[in-house]
Amino acid sequence: MTTPAPSRRLAADVRAHGHAAWPAFLGPAACAELRVLSEALAVGQHAHHYPKSTRVWDLFKHGDPFIDLLNNALLTTTLKDLLGENFLLSDYSLNMVQPGQPVDDWHIDYPYNEMPTMVSGSLLGLQCVLPLDPFHEANGATQLLSESHAAPHRAGPVGDHEPTIFEAEPGTLLVMAAATWHRSGFNASSSPRSAILLSFVERWVRPMSDPPGPGPWGRTETLRILLGMQRPPETINGVAI
Repeated sequence: MTTPAPSRRLAADVRAHGHAAWPAFLGPAACAELRVLSEALAVGQHAHHYPKSTRVWDLFKHGDPFIDLLNNALLTTTLKDLLGENFLLSDYSLNMVQPGQPVDDWHIDYPYNEMPTMVSGSLLGLQCVLPLDPFHEANGATQLLSESHAAPHRAGPVGDHEPTIFEAEPGTLLVMAAATWHRSGFNASSSPRSAILLSFVERWVRPMSDPPGPGPWGRTETLRILLGMQRPPETINGVAI
């Protein structure tokens, strides 16, 4: 029997459970480089400071290492498996959660959170979380409700269901269906908890972010299609015309 490639196994887990962790997705050196860049961004002119967190949007505009992350071949293979050809980047941001941030409400992500009538049968979107700091229960690691994506609906009380806590080292990638119920836990530590967030949608779903103007982020056709700067070839029944 042929053993499935890691990306195929991960895609199968996302379909079945609504989420999957990819240990050591990014090596220590690459992760450390992104952390240094992110720390500088978090205190720079592009940072947006909110009561509970600091955010920096459109990370592809802030250096080649962020663009290189979008070019990761194994990630691309996994996303194609889950979302189909010519998927789009919907959001790419730094999220630095401050100490003392309370527990979030359970919620779902775009595009389901903006759909008056939800559909099933397709993932539509994915949220990927790449920790730059260790994620553990004490600093409010992401909590998820497995299989809650199967029949998409707005989040509410979880009852007796036990959530999964995404405890992971920097460089582990969490891949989560947009319809999976999740929330951030209470950061009881004395330090911020940082992560890079990458959201993707199927090619026909309008991304949350508008396409960027010209820049080094559009240096290849693949990147231009991913960022919405260039339309992919039109198809009929999946065949290019």
